[in-house]
Amino acid sequence: MAESTKRVVVDASVILAKLLPDEKQSLKVKKLFASFGKKEVDFVAPPLLKLEITNALRSAVNQKRLNQLVADKLLAAFLELPVIYQEVDCREVLKIALERNFSAYDAAYVFLAKKRKIPLVSLDQKLCR
Repeated sequence: MAESTKRVVVDASVILAKLLPDEKQSLKVKKLFASFGKKEVDFVAPPLLKLEITNALRSAVNQKRLNQLVADKLLAAFLELPVIYQEVDCREVLKIALERNFSAYDAAYVFLAKKRKIPLVSLDQKLCR
């Protein structure tokens, strides 16, 4: 990472807004991915992001939003993204989840952002507070 590169924690909502063909991309998502493509920003996430994306693609196939072939291609494209995966402290995640009434999954993203002192980017506004 270059010294001037900014890091942000991204959750599945942001990645899916870019990946899924039937999702409307907000200006926020377009700008973020433009910066990511220019290597002006690095994406950081807990390893569970991989499973969340995989599950969302499974759901999209089940809902007939896309077929299995497309889902497989989207998963491959996602797995090629140079996301920086960082482990979380499960005890701290539990503490955040209980304090804020979040799922442990959501609390993992909040934990990373707090621990690394970097912004959390999500389309779920309650997580970004």
